[in-house]
Amino acid sequence: MFKNITVLGIDPGLANCGWSVVEREITDKYKVISCGVIKTSSEKDISSRLYKIFVELKNVISKYKPDVVSIESQFYSRIAKNIINSYLALGIVYLLCGMFNLKVVEYSAKTVKSAITGYGGASKEQLKKMINLLVEKEKIGSEHVNDAIAVAVCYLNTKANL
Repeated sequence: MFKNITVLGIDPGLANCGWSVVEREITDKYKVISCGVIKTSSEKDISSRLYKIFVELKNVISKYKPDVVSIESQFYSRIAKNIINSYLALGIVYLLCGMFNLKVVEYSAKTVKSAITGYGGASKEQLKKMINLLVEKEKIGSEHVNDAIAVAVCYLNTKANL
């Protein structure tokens, strides 16, 4: 039996935090209800930037009431500052999920690529092309939004028996 599930996909980042609200249609197409990027300025202090992410994601969760939150597991970077900033933004996501009692599911980049393209080693461009084929949404310009949609669709693809 088909059960409609609303997934909030998040590509966490301090400078650019991509998000998408996605549902799977009965036709097995994916419908992007809404999406966007929360941009913060490096000229602001980290606490102000994290607060902006908190407020904007809180508004998204309050408005769309997702059933689950899907995020891509953070990767390791040779640039420590980049990974620390990503984990700070990820902490905001987990805080909000705790506040709203939402389940969080993390997927590796390889799992996301495999669920979308059928190949875990797919390029960013291949992933983008498949997302544009799978979702009922005008062309997606931001790579952060594309990644957020991909991780939401990954959840829906891997939880197909729901």
